[in-house]
Amino acid sequence: MSDTSKGVKRRHALSLMATAISAPFATAPSWAQSEANFPNRPIKIIVPFTPGGTSDIFARSIGQKFTEYWGQPVVVDNRPGAAGWIGITAVAKSPPDGYTIGLTISSIIYAKSLYAKLPFDIVNDFEPVSIISRSAIALTVPPQFPANNLQEFIQYVRKNPGKCSYGSFGQGTSAHIFGETLNMSAKLDLVHVAFRGAAPIVTDLLGGQITAAFLDTGTVRPLLLAGKVKLLAISGTQRVAALPSVPTFLEQGYKGFEPVGFFQVLAPANTPKEITRKLSAGIAKALHSEDLKPRMVEFGQEPVGSTPEELAAGIRIDGEIFDRAIKAANIKVDQN
Repeated sequence: MSDTSKGVKRRHALSLMATAISAPFATAPSWAQSEANFPNRPIKIIVPFTPGGTSDIFARSIGQKFTEYWGQPVVVDNRPGAAGWIGITAVAKSPPDGYTIGLTISSIIYAKSLYAKLPFDIVNDFEPVSIISRSAIALTVPPQFPANNLQEFIQYVRKNPGKCSYGSFGQGTSAHIFGETLNMSAKLDLVHVAFRGAAPIVTDLLGGQITAAFLDTGTVRPLLLAGKVKLLAISGTQRVAALPSVPTFLEQGYKGFEPVGFFQVLAPANTPKEITRKLSAGIAKALHSEDLKPRMVEFGQEPVGSTPEELAAGIRIDGEIFDRAIKAANIKVDQN
């Protein structure tokens, strides 16, 4: 082979090497530009429940604000079924570009402790975006019940073994977990009665069919104002602004009730941080707008609009608390 041929081959090899080395850097500006211009096309919000529910209403309200802020259409895609797993799995499998996100409830964070098999992993399959709102769970009794605080309630139940019950939203819900946590921590024998939804719980509570109930503060606040119920304690680490006279379980000496229910927005794993932060900022702006914030309060929700980091911390901390309680009480949910 001549020196000239060797030189040509050597220059060609070096050229290929330079191209290979520079290729990743050549594509980086396009990715950066894409993130900087986000969003430049329609956004889809997947809601894993039927239209008309609270999650759906919140998604559509936030979507309208996104359109106002960014000039892009927002489509709400309702995908109910399998306790919400169908919709949230669709979010996990979507491209990680910020154009498909999901709005769901906090029960997803402890699902792994209840179900033997799940089609997703809350930590590895999603990027946290924002906590939409919070709503505490309240230990609720009828107005004639002979107790005005948690300690008096506990004493009453102990004096009436096997005769007292509590209602929850269903097997494995946060209300059920809190009920069993109270049974364990206060050494009670409250009988769990599972319902489908808040309305039948309230009916049986006021009718005397059950002794007490664990209900969200959005449901019980109008009942409290009407004098139809008494609230003995609420979950969370601090009192609720809308119910300032109701103490937490924690301040009455009982741990394990620190979590509250919340709505959250998640994106597929590996969605760029710049995009999740922009989505988070847009959500916070929307939730605290003059028209949307009062509507959230009407639903009994405390508007939040957290950072992705705050949601990640909530998922980890609340997940650990619920995991311990579920294992200690041996709570199981039938997947059939």
